[in-house]
Amino acid sequence: MINEKLKEHFSIVKSSSLFKEYYDDVQSMSEVFPMEKHTLRKILSSKFKLKDESKGVYLVRSGGSSAKPLIFPVDIEENLYQRKLLAQELVKFGMFSSKTIALNLFSYKDMYRTAAIVDDVLEKCNATTISLGASSSFELVYNSALQFKGNIVMGTPSKLVLFAKYVLDNNLQLVIKNIMYAGEFLLASQVVLLKKAFGVQQIYSLYGSAETGIWGWSNYSKKPMSFHILDDIIVEVENPDNNGNGTVVVTNLLRKRFPVFRYKMGDVGTIKEEGNKRVLTLVSRESKSFSVDAEAYFINDFDWIFNEVDRFQIQLFFNSETQVDVKFLLIKTNTKDSEVNEIYHLVEERLQQIFQVNPEKINVTVAFVSESDLYINNTTSKTPIVVDFRE
Repeated sequence: MINEKLKEHFSIVKSSSLFKEYYDDVQSMSEVFPMEKHTLRKILSSKFKLKDESKGVYLVRSGGSSAKPLIFPVDIEENLYQRKLLAQELVKFGMFSSKTIALNLFSYKDMYRTAAIVDDVLEKCNATTISLGASSSFELVYNSALQFKGNIVMGTPSKLVLFAKYVLDNNLQLVIKNIMYAGEFLLASQVVLLKKAFGVQQIYSLYGSAETGIWGWSNYSKKPMSFHILDDIIVEVENPDNNGNGTVVVTNLLRKRFPVFRYKMGDVGTIKEEGNKRVLTLVSRESKSFSVDAEAYFINDFDWIFNEVDRFQIQLFFNSETQVDVKFLLIKTNTKDSEVNEIYHLVEERLQQIFQVNPEKINVTVAFVSESDLYINNTTSKTPIVVDFRE
């Protein structure tokens, strides 16, 4: 059944003005390789012309490098319909109801519209949303929670942890029994902090992307990182290992005006059937990508560094409960000190632009090192480009 749906949708994709040239030489489904973000970005930059559209579109920015944002167009009616279907499932799941009073701390910034999307979904659930956004002061968030008696707070784990720290550091009292997060993996240490600050009893999550919409929902408290899937979303797992974990590839059958076919989400997971429902369980990001403060970064976002050095490694640490260290270790042989300084400042300046650094959340550092300073995996004896030392 899935193969038939994919074949049918592929005919729509092939006739799309965005993709017909890209798939022109593809004759069968077996020849279709999963599409990555950098490929989609190139197609959109050359093929999508907003002024040529006969009716309005919903433009949404994906998380990722601010130097190369992916602005994806969505048909407005298709977008609203997908949210309607999602809302129906979330009400049945028990995540939201007409009694929900939600403090929305997701982002509205720079066309990154998670907050607006979640507002709309909640309204379709007949719930009440307090549209504060990620830029609101924690004093305002705290006072709003008290004034409106909020019973769920929503945001990225990074933002929720900062709010929890504010409550604890100021010896405030705030009971919010429900949390809903999205955009990042939630760590066990963060759960401990949220429970301490708010007395959290129930944690939920949503999953998706700008390119495919939100289509997954989870009760983290019962089954961490296991997401139910909307019926019209096809999720495949590419190159699974012995445990069934592989690259998550998604096709959204609801999006026909600007379709994306077999799109790589950048996550690793496995699919299982539970009753008559498919459940996607995520285990990690792909080895060539990482996430910081709800932004997804891919190795090819940093290919330009190879123009300056021989090789590099990115290491990620928790510097504190709320701040992530992002270290770029550079190796350049046979280089004069003056050239090293020039490269250092060039790389540092561009990384600061890419990460749009908020020192409260991210600390980006650059250092020239020797080969022996790079992390080597003891099992594989390989030196990965990205090493994530976070929990």
